[in-house]
Amino acid sequence: MSSAAENESLIVPGSGAQPRLQRNALSLFETISATLANLAPAEGIFLSIGLTVAFMGSRAPWAFLIAMIAVFTLGNTMSEFSRVKPSAGSFVSYIGNGLHRYSPKLALFVSTACFVLLTISYPITIGAVVVFLGSWVNSLVPALNWMLISCAAVVLATPLLLRGVVISTIWAFIFFLVEGIGLIFLSIVILFVAGNHIGAPFTNLGGTPALSGLALAFPIAISGFVGWENSGALAEETKNPRRNIPITVFASILLVGLIYVLSSYAAVVGFAGIPAKDTMGNLAIDPAPYLTLAQHYIPWFAVVVGLVGITSSVGCYIAAENSQTRITFNSAREGLLPSLFARVTKGSKPVPYMSVLLYSGLTLALIIIPGIWITPTNIFAYEATIGTVPIVLVYLLANVALPLYFWKNRRGEFNWFRHLVVPIIGIGVLALPIWGFFAPGQPSPYNYFGWFFVALIVISVAWAAYVLATRPAAANSLGTMIADE
Repeated sequence: MSSAAENESLIVPGSGAQPRLQRNALSLFETISATLANLAPAEGIFLSIGLTVAFMGSRAPWAFLIAMIAVFTLGNTMSEFSRVKPSAGSFVSYIGNGLHRYSPKLALFVSTACFVLLTISYPITIGAVVVFLGSWVNSLVPALNWMLISCAAVVLATPLLLRGVVISTIWAFIFFLVEGIGLIFLSIVILFVAGNHIGAPFTNLGGTPALSGLALAFPIAISGFVGWENSGALAEETKNPRRNIPITVFASILLVGLIYVLSSYAAVVGFAGIPAKDTMGNLAIDPAPYLTLAQHYIPWFAVVVGLVGITSSVGCYIAAENSQTRITFNSAREGLLPSLFARVTKGSKPVPYMSVLLYSGLTLALIIIPGIWITPTNIFAYEATIGTVPIVLVYLLANVALPLYFWKNRRGEFNWFRHLVVPIIGIGVLALPIWGFFAPGQPSPYNYFGWFFVALIVISVAWAAYVLATRPAAANSLGTMIADE
């Protein structure tokens, strides 16, 4: 293919009418619903409570409380950018806008690299979610093949995603209601029945002493909040995004953070009430601690806990793909990817169908290929770890871009606390999970995962260099597609 042909395959913003998504489709309630479903607190706590207790013992709930406060500092960045530059490109557009006035070419290069990181990493994390679904169903009904369940979930969800953002968001919220109500009900019952041990989280049972336990548990607790940024990419389809996206970000972090604190507190109290020599040790190694708690305190509710694990995964997958496909769509629309991926369905409710199909295909590949020789439990653990850290790096770069943007573009609005102090705190928070990825002494194969991260960086930089060399005009269009303009 010639260079000219390659250039023609990329959208040239400003050369004609650009495809747009459905305007004013989502209310504030619906954006909050989508974000809560993406956060999937049931799946998050099911998978993180064991390791968190292993490191912090009975003090585990406080790791989630501290993580919630830390994630608020990250929410500040999306809130501030959405207030002035709401975009379906989310972090890709934010970073581009932050760097553009300093160097358009640098902005194009860094934003493109971040886009590629997200394009690869988001499907990896989605793949982990759906693998967990298949594994969870298989543990409840061993006769059902986990890979078949995972693939069926992706295939069945795709037509729903193609019907439009509103109907898929409604279903994601329904699934969230099941997990949210189920998890809260179980936690309250445990706290009531095991009330004699209500003070257990204020004791030092198990875990690693002093601050070393928090240092190890903190990245795990932070990872449970991945998905808080869901609403940023829905800006173009949201009513009054400059107001509603910031509200959604903070409300979602608060609600899910409180669920994490409540459910982890209940888990510690509940296991403290189950007679055993090492109660926290039992909690740390239990593969399904909330199922164990239900069976011990309210046996009839164990079936509901099984259902909660299913609805949490399905709701998370639908909400996550809705959001992440908008970033791919917008990046293609602004010239970072072939225009094929900016195509939308016809009619009054346009959907970026090629981006949806791309993500569905990548998710299926990330289920089937590793599933040939790796167990589902390990696939989930590996993909969740590998996929999360590059996303965290993009979060960090967005925190760098925020003060740069306001200092250069909106000096009169620059606030030293919101636009400098809080982003610096966020950068410090985000450095911990990245450091943990390369920390020495990790067991195999985790000690090799740093090389996966390096490989993703190399791929991202290579594509960014290609776009910079072949599409320099994209530097002038990056971040120009504002959601409500």
